[in-house]
Amino acid sequence: MKLKILFLFFALFSTGYLCAQKVKPVNYGGSVNLVKEIDANNVVIRALGYGKKEANAREDAEIRVMRAVLYVGFPGHNKMISEPESSVEAKHADFLSNFFEGKRYKDFITSVVSVGSLAKVKGQKVKSMPFDITVNLKALRQNLIENKVGGGLGFR
Repeated sequence: MKLKILFLFFALFSTGYLCAQKVKPVNYGGSVNLVKEIDANNVVIRALGYGKKEANAREDAEIRVMRAVLYVGFPGHNKMISEPESSVEAKHADFLSNFFEGKRYKDFITSVVSVGSLAKVKGQKVKSMPFDITVNLKALRQNLIENKVGGGLGFR
């Protein structure tokens, strides 16, 4: 009887632990590159997304692109937020939580096109897939200004 209870206890906690884990976009590295400028307000960015399914990889790629636009920038396009990521996350936790976890970043993505197939990543338990993601920089910039995020916004 004790063995059955112990096994049940172990089974409940191990499945709960596995289900509760969430893969963050920074866990697998990857690349985010500017592909082309459509105009001064819209850019196409190629990113590798990671996940077990195409939908997970797509969402991962979208988050990677938005983080790159906000905190890193590209040649000819400065980063949107000039403050360090950690200080912005401390000051504007509610906004960023709603932006990423509430999926508000999708409002600034005008198209997502897969440019390859879902392929297993060597040595990992996930697959990767490349996407070309078009971002409306003007709308994103305006939203950051309206919400007073980033202090000294570093865009051209």
